[in-house]
Amino acid sequence: MKTINKIALALLGSSLVFGLSSCKDSYFDLYPTDTMQIETYGYNDSEVTNVFLDSYYYLRTLSSNVFQINSIATDEAYDFKKNNSQGQIELNESSWDATCSISSSVWSDCYYIIHRCNYALEHLEYLSASNKKQIEGEAKFMRAYAYFTLVRLFGAVPMTTTVINSYTDLYKYDRTAATKIYELIDSDIAVAVANLPESYSGIYVGRATKFAALVLKGESQLARKDYSGAVTSLGEVIEYSKNNPSKLGLEDHVKNIYDSTNPNGKEIIFAAQFNNGSTQITNGFMGACYLAATSAVKQTAYYYPNGTASTLPATIGNSTFLMTWDLWNALRIDGGERFTDLANNSVYNEGGESVPSEYVKTTNIGGKNYTCFPNSMKYFDFQNEGGTKALSSCDNIIYRLGGVYLMYAEALNQTNKTAEALTYLNAIRTRAGVAPSTASTKEDMIAAIEHENLLELNFEGHRWYDLLRTDRLTPVMEAHFSARIPGLAVDAQGSNNGLSIKSENDVTGTPVNWKWSGKSDPILFPIPYNQIQLCPNWEQNSIYK
Repeated sequence: MKTINKIALALLGSSLVFGLSSCKDSYFDLYPTDTMQIETYGYNDSEVTNVFLDSYYYLRTLSSNVFQINSIATDEAYDFKKNNSQGQIELNESSWDATCSISSSVWSDCYYIIHRCNYALEHLEYLSASNKKQIEGEAKFMRAYAYFTLVRLFGAVPMTTTVINSYTDLYKYDRTAATKIYELIDSDIAVAVANLPESYSGIYVGRATKFAALVLKGESQLARKDYSGAVTSLGEVIEYSKNNPSKLGLEDHVKNIYDSTNPNGKEIIFAAQFNNGSTQITNGFMGACYLAATSAVKQTAYYYPNGTASTLPATIGNSTFLMTWDLWNALRIDGGERFTDLANNSVYNEGGESVPSEYVKTTNIGGKNYTCFPNSMKYFDFQNEGGTKALSSCDNIIYRLGGVYLMYAEALNQTNKTAEALTYLNAIRTRAGVAPSTASTKEDMIAAIEHENLLELNFEGHRWYDLLRTDRLTPVMEAHFSARIPGLAVDAQGSNNGLSIKSENDVTGTPVNWKWSGKSDPILFPIPYNQIQLCPNWEQNSIYK
């Protein structure tokens, strides 16, 4: 049951920025101006709760932008440049700067969430005894998640634990060191773990739980290379799942994880939720994952395994979140359900004529070979069959048990428990229907887990973070930008990784320059341009100055 959607929808029209004003919504019809005034709102249980629950609404856009950074700025996804999607193109080509719309939106959404959490925490006295502990735990979890997102992407950021009611107060803040941000994250998570329940029922299903807080704790420990701490935190989640497999366990088949009819399934720990019911808040990744096809020949978006064509046309796409050939080939070589069920490759483009090759699937039409553009099926909502639009209620999964297994394996391996790590790595591979790993040394296991993260968690907002914490981002991206896909059309190769070639048969090319090639600067996104303009005493992150 997607209850968060229904709760957060009530505040969809709000713009609760620093003054809690200009909120035109039916909730506030009792005010003659349709404006929620801070002097008169937020002093009873339901009103404080409503303000806090608005943070779940912003989690949708935050997670979507975070997922794009983790995929398009790495070797998972790319933009085919068929739309004016400047932010995606910049991420794709490693050309972003302080004006990048996607990273700037991450900054804004994080502070929208932080502000609502601070507001709820400052108004705990107005909550009922039965609700106070819950809201305090949720607000501290959400605030910790927002700050964890900020500190990983931007480094030092301004830290506030109180409501900012005046714009003039903004100029008093400086950037707070990452170590201090992590101290707040740790403190908030401790309260969340203590306050939040293990699970929910009824209308509360989908809200943050104790286990979501424990996974956040474990991931933040991994980011700081506190592997022993991560073993303890993530181990508590895994131990619970062993004892309660019906409440928290791996799905039998990978496709079940993403099924829109199985929201908040047993593998899901925390997700940003969407719906496509009477009030549509649909996940835009369904259309983004599909090519904006231009062929005069009608092409369906998807063919079922039995050969039946989907009613959804290829033209539902906008080409901004396509799967790289690097990833598609990695899935193809590995095989199993992750390739057959989640990696589609049936959409072609009229301008993408290619030569047959073992790396590129082509479709012959009228004697010409057309490139098939691979895409992820994780956001394809099969409940839309019979329609013609990309309406998806598939969720943005932030934490799930499969990912916890791989983080736990990483922490175990780093604490010299490689054989135990292999057990959890192979549990994921067995579920996917592929051969078990034979990694036996610590170094081999590090490589195996990195590759498994790519195969299992692609398009779910992890790749940048995974490579960043293991100091592998630069070598992986340099290899990606230099990779040649034999037989791939010139325009397709250029979009895939920016490699400039003269013909499909070229064996060499000119690669895109990775921002940090030959540099020792911290790998961070720039502080948004408008923030630097408002706070000229802030120092911009290096390489963006």
